[in-house]
Amino acid sequence: MENKDPKISEAIEFFETMLESMPGDRTSLEFLVVAYEQVGALDKRCRCLIDLVDTLIKEGELNDAKMIAGHLKVFSEDSDAQAAVARLNKACELQALSQKKELPYEGAALEKQGDGSLNVPDPVIEVHVYSRAALSAEMDLVWMLKDNEILPPEICEELIRALSEYPVTENPQLISAMSFLDDAHPEWTEKVMCQLQKSSNMPAIPLELFDCEGGVLSAITSAYIKVRGVIPFAMMADEFLVGVMNPLDKALQEDLTARLGAKCHFFLVHPRIVQDVLVNKFDL
Repeated sequence: MENKDPKISEAIEFFETMLESMPGDRTSLEFLVVAYEQVGALDKRCRCLIDLVDTLIKEGELNDAKMIAGHLKVFSEDSDAQAAVARLNKACELQALSQKKELPYEGAALEKQGDGSLNVPDPVIEVHVYSRAALSAEMDLVWMLKDNEILPPEICEELIRALSEYPVTENPQLISAMSFLDDAHPEWTEKVMCQLQKSSNMPAIPLELFDCEGGVLSAITSAYIKVRGVIPFAMMADEFLVGVMNPLDKALQEDLTARLGAKCHFFLVHPRIVQDVLVNKFDL
């Protein structure tokens, strides 16, 4: 396998390991399809394309499956690849037989295509909106940690006090309970992250394996990234991989998906690495 970038190699190893514990995981397959092409591992890319087509068929995402199957055309000599295309064609035929199944699918596709937003500069009022939303969500997170006795009550009270007294200004500032916790009590960060991962079923990812270059980061305004601490760190086709510190904040995930106008795959990331990205990329 030709590999000129050690970070790609490490990321491939990470997602391969994830697939071992979660066979058929769509996010892992989508990443590996792109990564294998970059490093010239075409046989492995073919296997991943086949698995991804089967996963999309199971999920009923036949339009997406058709797009992926198009990449299998170059593997015309591979019987497994052609069998996957045949399975997809059969699924499409079955779908076409039932109008009741077809209409909701098309309607959902149209809704998705129209759900986009323009990336415009943030006025001061937007920074305040981001900050208020962040404070509310982070306060909810701390109360959950307190109610479930994941953190000692005195540390929770300290975090609640820090959030309550946090000044909301016109300058974007990171508002994150996990970031506050890691600054004041780093010995608790890993335990809390493990609990959040279990509660949300959101996979954790070592964000340091990715470059987080401006092309991906610029898909969302810098003020939003600075306040909410969300890191779009890579793309697969037209879909975003996004790191978050609060995996229980569903409103944030929905809002970010709408702003990006594309499907997002969310991962739990360490607050210290997020801080490093904000410092290195945005001088926060």
